[in-house]
Amino acid sequence: MPRRIRATLVLSLCALCACCLTGVQSRAQANHNRPTELDPVDVIWFPNPPYAMNEKGVPAGFEIDLWRMIAETRQIPYRIRKANSFEELLADISTNKADLAISGVLINENRSKIFRFSFPTASSDLKIYTLKKEDSTAIRLLQILFSKEVLLIFLGLILIACIFAVPVWLMERHRPELADNQKRHQLVFILQKTLLLSTDHTQRTRSRLMSIASLFARVLLTGYFASYILKIASTDQAINVAKPMDEINLETLQDSTFAAIPGYIQTSILKSSGAKTIDCDVAETCIHLLQTGQADAILDDMLTMKTALRTMPPEPKISAASDKLMTLFMAFAISEEFNRDERAQTINDAIARSYYDGSHAKLSRIWMQR
Repeated sequence: MPRRIRATLVLSLCALCACCLTGVQSRAQANHNRPTELDPVDVIWFPNPPYAMNEKGVPAGFEIDLWRMIAETRQIPYRIRKANSFEELLADISTNKADLAISGVLINENRSKIFRFSFPTASSDLKIYTLKKEDSTAIRLLQILFSKEVLLIFLGLILIACIFAVPVWLMERHRPELADNQKRHQLVFILQKTLLLSTDHTQRTRSRLMSIASLFARVLLTGYFASYILKIASTDQAINVAKPMDEINLETLQDSTFAAIPGYIQTSILKSSGAKTIDCDVAETCIHLLQTGQADAILDDMLTMKTALRTMPPEPKISAASDKLMTLFMAFAISEEFNRDERAQTINDAIARSYYDGSHAKLSRIWMQR
């Protein structure tokens, strides 16, 4: 083979080998820069019932269970750790020290600038909670006995006795069956018959007409008494089912001290509205501050308060003191760096899919509606 042809073949082979090595190195460098499918997702969580809770030392709750379901079905390895505070959770996500944050993190515009949110996992209503002030049963009974309605009923009985029963007694007291009785016995007998809606104790036409007239008065008085009882019953029922008082809002509670968790959107709302706050680490601590009188109110979402109150002493009672102030939406917080990982989109799609395959509704019944 001529020397020129051999030289040409050698140069061609060398160029081909160089191209292959360059391609291998480029692919190796790309694989090095992109996380592999075996890299565990660094998950951080903080207690916030019912989204994330500590059940006998084991992470649990609506969003924790939702994450486990997604990780198992999508075969995503992960490691999970608990943050020391909610502020630490937000800091680790914003600085890419963690990939995914689970704590019922509320979505808002400012947070969306420093990390990404997944598809919403849950929604709730923001309300103000205070101690429920209730009078004792004895005091309520005294209030009823001395109410205007009860006094009017007694006044009606006195009027019936004076206008109808006494004149009937004066006309009927000489009857043979009554003549032998003492006057007070005669009067008591006539009063008893009168108040029991009876007219058979009269024999004279005039006294019978008076007894019939008193019958109408007694029916009216009985109807008034029945309407008063129904009013009390309906009022008690309305208190239990009616909407909380609309006039109690942030403006009227600026002089109150709120128990608030640092880093929460609720805390930012309070501080921007000029309300005084006292720090608490988790929902249960905030409720304890309210029950012991160290705080006057709590601004939190309905689902968190409902779940946390189940684990707290029932007395003194805590109830919503405002109507819905706004609707809140929760989601997984995803770091900016992990947002470029293909698994971030997989997680987002899995959350959306859970709404359609029934798994989201199943978890809601377990954690949010029990």
